[in-house]
Amino acid sequence: MNKSYFYIIILFLLCLSCTKTKPEKVIQETYSTIDSISVWASESLAPEITEEDKLSLQLKAFNLAKNAGNDSKKAIYFSNLSYNTDFISDSLLYRKVNEQAILLNKSIKDSFALGNAYWDLAHFFEKYSIKDSAFYNYSEALDIFNAIDDKQNIGQMYLKMAVIQMKIKDYTGSEANTVKAIENFKSIDDNKKLSDSYNILGIVLNDLEEYDKSLSYYNEALYYLKKTPNFNISEATLINNIGVTYRNNEQYLQAIENFEKVLGTNNLFVKNPNLYAKALSNLATAKLYNKDTVGVKNLFIKAIEIKKKENDLGSLSSSYYNYAEYEAFAKDTLNAIIKAKESERLANAGNSNERLLKTWQYLAVLEKENATEYFKKFTALNDSLQNEDRKQQNKFARIRFETDEFIAENIELESEKEVLSKQKQIWIGIATGFFLLGLSIYIIINQRTKNQKLRFDQQQQANNQEIFNLMLMQKQKVDEVKRLEQKRISEELHDGVLGKMLGARMILTGLNKRATDEAIQEKSKALGSLQEIENEIRSISHELSHSAYQKINNFTDSVETLLSNNKNANIKTIFHFNEDENWDSLDGDIKINVYRIIQETFQNAIKHSKCTYFEVTFYRNDDQFNVIMSDNGIGYNINKGKKGIGIRNITSRMDKLKGTFHIDSTEGQGTTISLNIPVNLKIKISTNNNT
Repeated sequence: MNKSYFYIIILFLLCLSCTKTKPEKVIQETYSTIDSISVWASESLAPEITEEDKLSLQLKAFNLAKNAGNDSKKAIYFSNLSYNTDFISDSLLYRKVNEQAILLNKSIKDSFALGNAYWDLAHFFEKYSIKDSAFYNYSEALDIFNAIDDKQNIGQMYLKMAVIQMKIKDYTGSEANTVKAIENFKSIDDNKKLSDSYNILGIVLNDLEEYDKSLSYYNEALYYLKKTPNFNISEATLINNIGVTYRNNEQYLQAIENFEKVLGTNNLFVKNPNLYAKALSNLATAKLYNKDTVGVKNLFIKAIEIKKKENDLGSLSSSYYNYAEYEAFAKDTLNAIIKAKESERLANAGNSNERLLKTWQYLAVLEKENATEYFKKFTALNDSLQNEDRKQQNKFARIRFETDEFIAENIELESEKEVLSKQKQIWIGIATGFFLLGLSIYIIINQRTKNQKLRFDQQQQANNQEIFNLMLMQKQKVDEVKRLEQKRISEELHDGVLGKMLGARMILTGLNKRATDEAIQEKSKALGSLQEIENEIRSISHELSHSAYQKINNFTDSVETLLSNNKNANIKTIFHFNEDENWDSLDGDIKINVYRIIQETFQNAIKHSKCTYFEVTFYRNDDQFNVIMSDNGIGYNINKGKKGIGIRNITSRMDKLKGTFHIDSTEGQGTTISLNIPVNLKIKISTNNNT
């Protein structure tokens, strides 16, 4: 009867809600007001507008929102203004706007809008480099999004907080929050945000000088990025980060290869001149560190010209620092000092303290007579930054602790409210039940019909499960009979045949003592043959007995063992698969053929591709088992030449599995082989053809 009351309540509330439609005039008024705000925001961005006129438009929008008719409309207007931080440029006015957005959304209990208002305030503080306040408000927004289980925005908040922690060198906290972001983004399959998250992990591990882990995370970022549309520019950013990691790890040739790949990205100079300039400067630096100075000066000059146009002071300071290194390498100490001092000036102008510290260290080497002065500056700033970072880290830890306590208190309050709410629902159910008794009878009958159908479905499922269990028991019995038969044969060989042959050998031994020399020689040969047969039968017996109890490794373990037994130390192997998937449930013919294809592809990569990594990925997609094998080797033109025996073998095996495969290879850009195998078809293949 409780369920029937529940349906009655829902229907009754729906009926009530139908009588409270918003008048068309109010709707038109709301959209008209928001349109006015949008027009004023657009006008404020015009290049010819003065600061006075821009502030006038902002105040006009503020007063319009303030004088709206009710709290619901005010909340919409102030939320719209709070989101538009480019329009409300006056910081005091923005704080008033955001404060109203928070208060109004609290009063109307719009949790989603309230979370966004805290997000807006965090973005405002981050814009002005007030990191602790930004972190606090991101955590406030996170608590609200957690309460409404908004996975997308929960992941966003964790990622925003992780970036701030990374900037103040709280790498442990940054890594922990990024992992939490990844957990949320994976639950909703947001590949772009997963790529961004793994990129952050790559940067953090690079700063910690754990370069192998950093490269692994960057490769994960690329893996998810390639599942998104229009990923070329983002891919170029990741490849540039990979190049920086190789350069920091003194693997200069790999760094140069990656920076050149970034510069080869289609239309990069037009779409992202900042990234293009960074790649130029990074390429020049990697070549310089590799003691290859051909064209390096021109690369630095070109990068600096672009960065000046983009007014990227921090990056420009970095380029001048590396330019100074080039001049010092060329034995031109005077020009090296000039470039280093320009780097110092730009670092000061751009508040780039890390670059300033590094530049002072280098100037102390170049200008030995002023080394003491530079050392004092370095020590004072470094101590100040470390103290500030420590304070920030402690403050962030305190914010999270206080937030957790606040959440615990709120849970208790929510529990009390929930009890009161349930009591209220019971009284409403009793009151409305009398008015809708006839309807409740219909709902009960309808529900009983559904329950009968559900019970029937459950019974069918139980029957199917019983059949499955019987089949499983039958298979186990067959396996047990096979094992017992194998053991019986082993015992028969050992106790029967071997005993008889041992008796024959003993008889021959007795005859051998009474025979002539020639007979003795022949009988000795016969004895030797019998002994060989005896040893062979014993060996077979032991093998049969051993195989009855031998444990077979599962499918993924076999693949991991295959890849880990790589004797070429220069090739890094990577194996991706979902550990929650039961890969051993695949048909045996599929597993052995896929294993052989991976084995052959891996051997070909080792012998011919000149690659530095080989990657294998398993994933299931509906009724398909998909395998991707890729390397970063020299590649080849698939349209030229004859198909080798390796391709013919793959074709033959995939035909037997009723599957398809695709090869994607370009000269100089590696090779990728994709297998698509149906897993629900009953495929019968002679195992003699699989070896």
